Amino acid sequence: MTIVVTVALVVLAAACVVAIALYAIGREVVLLEARVQPAVFELEEAIEFIADRLPDEVTARVSHDDVRWVLKADADVLEEATADAVAAGDDDEVIDENGAVGRVLERASGQRPDLADEDVVAILDARLEYLEAIGAIGTEASLGDDI
Repeated sequence: MTIVVTVALVVLAAACVVAIALYAIGREVVLLEARVQPAVFELEEAIEFIADRLPDEVTARVSHDDVRWVLKADADVLEEATADAVAAGDDDEVIDENGAVGRVLERASGQRPDLADEDVVAILDARLEYLEAIGAIGTEASLGDDI
């Protein structure tokens, strides 16, 4: 009789351990699932995404290299516009989108006069779609209390 009781207690203890482990793993999965994944800008992925979404009349005039140049010029303009704020420790610098587009257009007219203004603007508009798709921009995300 004592062997049956011992076996029953061992099985009950093992079931409790498994149940606790499953609960803990399940809780962590739910917590990790709720966390916001960082938005990572992948240049080659962005070029493909943007090229696929450009209007037909724009794709007839621009190449993937043109898209790459506009994206890099935009990144350079953004870096230049925020350099002072970042150096001062201000991470919340807001950039005027129209001013940024104007600066990219100005750079394009000097370095890439073959790019039409409307092509540059179309690329930058499609870039916004890419940033929304990867979650880099959009509605303000709230950080949970668990982070």
